[in-house]
Amino acid sequence: MGKSNIKSLFSRRSKSSSAAAATATATPQISTSTSGDLERVFNKFDTNGDGKISAEELAAIFSTLSGDGRPLPADELSRMMEEVDSDGDGFLSLDEFVHLNTARVDAAAATEDLRRAFSVFDLDGSGSISAEELARVMRGLGEGASVAQCRRMIDGVDRDGDGAVSFEEFRVMMAGGAGGALMEIGSSGRH
Repeated sequence: MGKSNIKSLFSRRSKSSSAAAATATATPQISTSTSGDLERVFNKFDTNGDGKISAEELAAIFSTLSGDGRPLPADELSRMMEEVDSDGDGFLSLDEFVHLNTARVDAAAATEDLRRAFSVFDLDGSGSISAEELARVMRGLGEGASVAQCRRMIDGVDRDGDGAVSFEEFRVMMAGGAGGALMEIGSSGRH
């Protein structure tokens, strides 16, 4: 997946009306499960554990997820930080991260965001996520999950029994909040 697809996740607010824009800036109400999942992801990105994501940590995330290892241009990184850093302190706090990931967006934008997220894992562009692809991405994120562990994770969401996760299965999993459970399985080696 290219950096442009990852970067576009930062520009997903609904543009349909000023009322929708006002709703997007309100503090979203999210479930405890979703909140916990987002906090775990935030903590993974906050590599130095200081409770905030710096521009350098954000750059490392994009470099890892893009697959090419090249750094993001400084002007693009600065623009992204400004877009999500609502208090202007130069860092992304947990609250800002939660808001970014839960702000109300129109259905088309939400589906497009899911497709972009799916493509991060679908490395070969086949339309499904294999255990090998999942293991590779998780290793890139520092999770070190084996292919066998990833097969067990996939078994938990593979509704059609083909041994891979389709976009529809991914969508159902993400809507059900199972994404955090998959990360827990991957890091614990259980299930």
